[in-house]
Amino acid sequence: MKRYSLFAILLIVCVTITFAQKQKSPAKAVRVVGVVVDADDHVVVPYVNIAIAGTHYGTSADASGYFSIFINPGDTLMFSSIGFSDAAFVMPFKLEGDEYSLLQLMRKEAVMLNEVVVFPWPSLKNFEKAFLDTKPQRNMSDLVFEVQRDIKRSVDKNEQYEYYYDQMRYNRLYELHGEIPPNNFLNPIRWSNFIDDVRKGKFKGKKDPNR
Repeated sequence: MKRYSLFAILLIVCVTITFAQKQKSPAKAVRVVGVVVDADDHVVVPYVNIAIAGTHYGTSADASGYFSIFINPGDTLMFSSIGFSDAAFVMPFKLEGDEYSLLQLMRKEAVMLNEVVVFPWPSLKNFEKAFLDTKPQRNMSDLVFEVQRDIKRSVDKNEQYEYYYDQMRYNRLYELHGEIPPNNFLNPIRWSNFIDDVRKGKFKGKKDPNR
């Protein structure tokens, strides 16, 4: 009877030791394979840095966003990339098999930049020169005055041209008939008309302020 009791005690001790060893045995590593994708545009995010939290181990995604790494159940993967907010993934303990597929989403990070004021001049001195060289805008009265002035100049030029043209035509007619053109310098009627025009002020023109 004592032998049976001793055998039962030894059996219980062996079972207890075996169970304790199983509990203390380290978890088996799992191979995680996946792709990092933009959560908004659903396009791959290349060259993402992937690290196991609390360790110096990690990897990085390739140009197509694909990555592969071995981690233990309960470990945390940290994903980071410029222009995106950091993301994290915790490996669950209960798994079926030694490989896990992951589609990791990352969101763009909103970055508030400081206000930048762009000036068209490289320095304050160039700005002062450009400001002083700027011509003031003309109003409607100035434009009307310039148009009237240009019209008057055109009319005066046309009248002078017509006068010279008439003189040349008269001289040509006298030449064709073999006659000498009259000399108006000695014509008393011409002098009388000239003096009368001077008295009436026909030769007093308004001065152009822009000349």
